[in-house]
Amino acid sequence: MTERIHLLQHETSRRTLLKSSAGMAGLAISGPALITLLNTHAVGAQGEKSITWSRGDDLRTQDPQEISGLMEGTINRLLYEPLIDTDEKQQLLPALATEWSMAEDGLSYTFKLRDGVTYHDGTPFTADSVKFTFDRLLAKPELQHAALWVDSLQEVRVDDPLTVTFVLTAPNPGLLTSFPGESILAHNAVEQYGEDFFTKGIGTGPFKYVEWTKNQQWVGEANENYWNAGVVKLNKVTFRPITEEATRVAALRNGEVDLIDSLSGERAAELDGQDQIVIARTPSTDTIHLTFNFTRPPFNIKEARWAVAHAIDTETIVNDILQAGQRVAAPIPEGTIGYSAELVSAFPEYNPEKSKELLAQAGVAEGTKIEFKMNPAWFAKLDQVGEFVAEQLRAVGFDVDMQFLEPGAYTEARQSHSFDLAVQQGNKGLNPDPNYTVLVVHGTFGLAYNEARPDVIEWINQARSELDETKRGELYQQIQQAMYDDMAEFILYRQEYIWGVKERVVGFVPRPDWQTRVFALDVQG
Repeated sequence: MTERIHLLQHETSRRTLLKSSAGMAGLAISGPALITLLNTHAVGAQGEKSITWSRGDDLRTQDPQEISGLMEGTINRLLYEPLIDTDEKQQLLPALATEWSMAEDGLSYTFKLRDGVTYHDGTPFTADSVKFTFDRLLAKPELQHAALWVDSLQEVRVDDPLTVTFVLTAPNPGLLTSFPGESILAHNAVEQYGEDFFTKGIGTGPFKYVEWTKNQQWVGEANENYWNAGVVKLNKVTFRPITEEATRVAALRNGEVDLIDSLSGERAAELDGQDQIVIARTPSTDTIHLTFNFTRPPFNIKEARWAVAHAIDTETIVNDILQAGQRVAAPIPEGTIGYSAELVSAFPEYNPEKSKELLAQAGVAEGTKIEFKMNPAWFAKLDQVGEFVAEQLRAVGFDVDMQFLEPGAYTEARQSHSFDLAVQQGNKGLNPDPNYTVLVVHGTFGLAYNEARPDVIEWINQARSELDETKRGELYQQIQQAMYDDMAEFILYRQEYIWGVKERVVGFVPRPDWQTRVFALDVQG
């Protein structure tokens, strides 16, 4: 493909509705006419300009190949860049690669790399950096991002300083959609900075790392040598973790912060129409679901898992608690291969009596204790959703030990199978394979379904390599149906992303993947 640089500029007025053509619902932005979409040829920043952004969670790690949180991802994209990026409609765009192609047999991808790019420390970006990045993933399968690549990638071959070829173990027609999530590291990083090189934040991105004080703030400053001259308009970006939604809202109102995310529908309604605040919202392709521990009773029994599904009123969660989002029964969204309109609306009936009957069939005694664990700071009102779910499970006979954990402890609990129920985010938009590979094939976050249904794992592997789009779509529908029948995971809702933005912020674009391009923002006044 030929290089395409993002050239969009637009102004909106309060309650203007932007319609996305990416096979999903529309993007909505409300507020005065002060939101301008990204213009990569804009004039550079004049004078000192800065913004402060807040959400509920802090960084768990600075390693680009270990990140999974939304704050981590947003900050990471300031410091580092992938070979391929996406726009707000999730269309692929050149980043550190200017063009790419797949071999006719589907067994390799070749990338032409951007010339003249340097890392923050002056190290040139070359094909050696790409090879180092992916060799590290293959050599360290324990890294969270490795699960996406170890089954597909055989080797990375340097053809010349600006050409690299990915040799695959089998065809993988959807692999391109995984590249936007993989930051390219400096090839001499370990040699120059040691094994914890990632704490230096040395990337090719539009901002440079200044400091991180855990649970207080992260600070970055503009990269004056960034290759895409003119795109960076701010001098400084600060991220502040503020756990409580009410406190974040207060900080936005009094001007302590310029942007907040993870707003609930209730808080968004309160803020909408207030002077100097813009509400931006978009449907997402993310689902929030319950993960069951298949390795121990009671949820190694299918009837017990279905009992949970019949015990929870998801309509109340969406309409009354969140006042946002959407009920769905299957994870693949409309517009993505494998979507099933029939299955996505096949909601398990909310029926506590049926739940009790299924528990009796499964031999689960009344008063059975279960550990229900979650990170409440992830998303809007997730703590209230968790408490609601716990109360509904108590109503059908479970003794629920509800535990709110910090991000690191929560990841450890899931990976060590130290839970009965856990809350998990999933996203099967664009291409279902990466999420199925991480969550199901490798069970990275505690779902041991791979041991219970090896046949489904084989279907996922087949779908990954299937070049025929029709057959591939049929396989994904088959996978969804099997996991639904087994109630391998129970979807609570599909998320809606909502932000509160100060009027002075220019260039904010609500994205269905949440990954706002902060480096493209500007401020007025």
